[in-house]
Amino acid sequence: MNIHASIRAMLPLAAADALDAEEMRQVEQHVRSCDECRRELDTWGVYTAGLQRLPQPSVPVHLIARTQEQVLREHEHSATLRSGSLMFSGLAIYAWVVNIALWGVARVVTGGKLCVLGTNLLSLETWLLVSFIVGGTTAVTAALALKHHGELGRNL
Repeated sequence: MNIHASIRAMLPLAAADALDAEEMRQVEQHVRSCDECRRELDTWGVYTAGLQRLPQPSVPVHLIARTQEQVLREHEHSATLRSGSLMFSGLAIYAWVVNIALWGVARVVTGGKLCVLGTNLLSLETWLLVSFIVGGTTAVTAALALKHHGELGRNL
C-alpha cells in the first residue's frame, strides 16, 4: 500500500481523534499537500461531529456486573482446564514410567520369560501392546465416567 492509500485509510480515525501523535502528524502533513485527502478529512470531521451530538446510551449497571461475572467464570473454567491438562499429562508420564519399571522388575523376577499361549508377555513389544490396550480401556472408561459425572453435576 502506498503512502497516499495508507493515509487515506487513517482519515476516519484522524477525524475521530483516535490516532497516536505520530500518525496524526503524518495525516496533518499529508493533507497540507493533498486537496483530495483534506476534503475527505473535512467530510469525516462533519460525520464525527454529528455522531458526537447524538445521545449516548447508558450501559445498565446490571449488564456490567453480569458481564464481569461471566468473564470471571470463564477465566476460572480456563484455569481448571489448564490444571486438569497438567495433571493428566503428569499422570500419563507417571503411568508410563511405572509401566516400564514394572516390565523390568517382571523380567528380572521371571528370568525374562512369561509365556501364555505361546507368547512371551515380557517381550517389550507384547508388554507395550497389552499395557496400551489395558491402559487405553481404563482411560476411556474413566473419561466417560467423569464426563457423565460432570453432566450430572451441571443438571443438579
